[in-house]
Amino acid sequence: MESAWRVIDCINVEGQLRYERGRMVVCARDKEPVEVPLAQTAVLLLGLRANISTALLSRLAQEGVSVLVCDWKGVPVGALDSWGATPSRVVIRHWAQVEMTVPRQKNAWKRIVKAKIRGQARCLEMCGRPRGGALLQMSRHVRTGDVSNVEGMAAREYWQNLFTPEEEFSRQPGSGIGKNALLDYGYAILRGFVIRAILAAGLDPTFGVNHHNRSNYFCLADDLIEPFRPVVDCCVAQMGVFTLDREAKQRIVEAVNGQYTAGGLTVPSSLNDFAQQYGLYCEGRCDLLRVPVFGENNNEEG
Repeated sequence: MESAWRVIDCINVEGQLRYERGRMVVCARDKEPVEVPLAQTAVLLLGLRANISTALLSRLAQEGVSVLVCDWKGVPVGALDSWGATPSRVVIRHWAQVEMTVPRQKNAWKRIVKAKIRGQARCLEMCGRPRGGALLQMSRHVRTGDVSNVEGMAAREYWQNLFTPEEEFSRQPGSGIGKNALLDYGYAILRGFVIRAILAAGLDPTFGVNHHNRSNYFCLADDLIEPFRPVVDCCVAQMGVFTLDREAKQRIVEAVNGQYTAGGLTVPSSLNDFAQQYGLYCEGRCDLLRVPVFGENNNEEG
């Protein structure tokens, strides 16, 4: 596991955060101060009731820590990310992203979607749910650019079978209710790791593969996150709780830091490798984008 792996959740902290000698000091009201080594910190989640010093913000940027600012529901609405941890070939990669041809983008999206659906199939199997084989079959029919929207059809099949009928689950992002809240929390943490990997690879997060929303600064993160979502889904499906309490958050954080491939590669390591692979693909240094698949040994093929 990488040295920077901890997710520091300060969404509900009412107090101050300051910097002292390589550590973040969290001074919550009526509690003893807690010191967190910045060298171990990957993502910091901030809520509305915490005050943070500019000295700490500066040091977080130098350490390459992703800082996610959340609203009253705990949903990230903004991010602060480092400019200093990017490699020297950052300009080359930015130009490569801008100049990448549409067919090449569509081929990359095809492979991302295929990997995502295969990961969803693996998630169903790991949770003892039916229809994993059907999703694998659907993944074989994804065409360039996913013009037939196989991703959407697979999603309907996936959500109908991931949770039991008794749970009466309906995927409603941002609702803040039940397992939707658990999923949103997990995706927020995962997105922080994706953003960090993208910036560390010298990529511009605004230039997406399939997402091209002018109001979204992290279009690329919302593309590259897709194959990794089943990590969170699998964790939430295996939890017998519906409340986003301290224990649930801890289990989700452990899952996002846990094993991703059957070979033992962790989620953060897989994300870093994938972001670097995408950078090489943008530059034309590889012909096919190799996308890691949840629970499998190999990347997405074909």
